[in-house]
Amino acid sequence: MRKPLRGALLRERLDALVATFDVATIEPDPLQLVRRYDEPRDAEVAGLLAAAFAYGRAEVVVANVGAVLAKMRPSPYAYLATFDRNEATRRFAGFSHRFHKTRELVALLERIANVIETHGSLGALFRECYDEADTDIGPSLARFVALLRSGGRPRPPAARQRGSATRADGRVRPSMEYLLTSPEDGSACKRMNLYLRWMVRRTSPDLGLWTFVDPAKLVMPVDTHIHRIATFLGLNDRKSADWKAARAITDRLAVFDASDPVRYDFALCRLGILDLCSRKRRKENCDVCQLRDVCRFPVA
Repeated sequence: MRKPLRGALLRERLDALVATFDVATIEPDPLQLVRRYDEPRDAEVAGLLAAAFAYGRAEVVVANVGAVLAKMRPSPYAYLATFDRNEATRRFAGFSHRFHKTRELVALLERIANVIETHGSLGALFRECYDEADTDIGPSLARFVALLRSGGRPRPPAARQRGSATRADGRVRPSMEYLLTSPEDGSACKRMNLYLRWMVRRTSPDLGLWTFVDPAKLVMPVDTHIHRIATFLGLNDRKSADWKAARAITDRLAVFDASDPVRYDFALCRLGILDLCSRKRRKENCDVCQLRDVCRFPVA
């Protein structure tokens, strides 16, 4: 039976959850890879790679992206500043993350390298795309992704890639649009919003590198975990985890913290990543969950 929710109590429980899951509980999380870098330009590159491939099990993401970054030591930014596609194809031969292989990785690296050559850094590109007059980060993100997909060089609409390419053997090759999602596609843009959270938010575990961006404009990185948990908490009533759902969840969290609505994301993600709130709900987890008395569907 659904329980009525009290806003003040929900905020209290969410704040307590945030206090419980701090940087000490970061593993496994792709952000742990990004936090290894002190140089901001290295962290920007590591962050985009970690976010782009942040689908599937977190520990697998950490292992696969970690292996890529290890081959770019000591500086992923410096490696891309002198990028050579043929050398990279040899260096990253055998890369595989789910349905993305060496070809897609090298294509992404080449786009980042082109941005570095043209704009100096990923942060500099985003600064050019950012408009503080926008009501949220969506339009800035769309501009950033459009330029990133094209390697920092604007292309006419007719030249934009749509869908996935077909290989010579007839199989579908994943497109860059999967790795670099845009609000213009209707996607929730979970991984790109995650990247922005890492770069923009001022408090741990996030890095706060892009101080020119207002954290109030960020949008929740909504994946299946966040979509499900937000539904349990009465923060979501949309069936699809799309941009509209991400925007709606953000708006509801903004009631609790208008200046930093996505600060709840890391803690809520822990519940999903650590299998504390799974699709197949378990009584032993519900019994000890800090959100039990504000959840609409606890297992009795």
